Amino acid sequence: MTGPQAAPSPVSDPAPGPHPLDNVVWHALAGRQRAFSEGDDRTRRYLIDVAPFAGLRDFSPASMASLRPLVSEGHRLAIFSAEPMPPAEGLKVLLAKTGHQMIASQVLPPRQRREVERLDDSCVPEMLALVELSQPGPFAVRTNRLGSYLGIRAAGKLVAMAGERMKIDGFTEISAVCTHPDHRGFGYAHDLVSLVAQAVLDRGEQPFLHVFSDNLPAVTLYERLGFTIRRTMHVTIVAAKSRESVGGATAHAG
Repeated sequence: MTGPQAAPSPVSDPAPGPHPLDNVVWHALAGRQRAFSEGDDRTRRYLIDVAPFAGLRDFSPASMASLRPLVSEGHRLAIFSAEPMPPAEGLKVLLAKTGHQMIASQVLPPRQRREVERLDDSCVPEMLALVELSQPGPFAVRTNRLGSYLGIRAAGKLVAMAGERMKIDGFTEISAVCTHPDHRGFGYAHDLVSLVAQAVLDRGEQPFLHVFSDNLPAVTLYERLGFTIRRTMHVTIVAAKSRESVGGATAHAG
């Protein structure tokens, strides 16, 4: 294991104009992950059993109108955007927060050698159970199909995992970083993120991730690994208004 390294400098945008990561969900669903999506040329969402995220080409009236049919009754949709999302007819806001988008050009190695397992479809029930206990964020029955997932077991039980989710040209998101509450404090998250991120770097891509701005322990962990805050994003979770709903949208912590 090597000693501590200085954190890398923030990554510079390769060219003037909007960076593709500013609208990452749209670029993922209109590009590399189109097969996992539905929608049109203005708004797309991941299939319900893959992930609850939608991306809009822009916030024009036409794009906002395309969003409404993609919000199924009983299912929430999350939108990442560089600017606050405007109100959308027929939708209510369940949560509006900020989150940091962090990126790395190099990462620290794992703290120690561990037995790490590549998780496949047969592990999905265990992955879902771990997510339910640790609440790292959305994870559905086919989220694992978006990329490679690694896990650590203790006494045969899956106790920690991390993997890949959104992908656009040149970039792959690290996601589902979680550890069973009874097995925290052993550096599992550090080591799994290190391994997943290094695999992304070895492919010639850059790893990035999203974390709520107020989740300081997670931000500190990722900074220690070598990630830097690229920019702060707006995270908006919406649901369809019921026919009985009246008045405007609401925003609250959830």
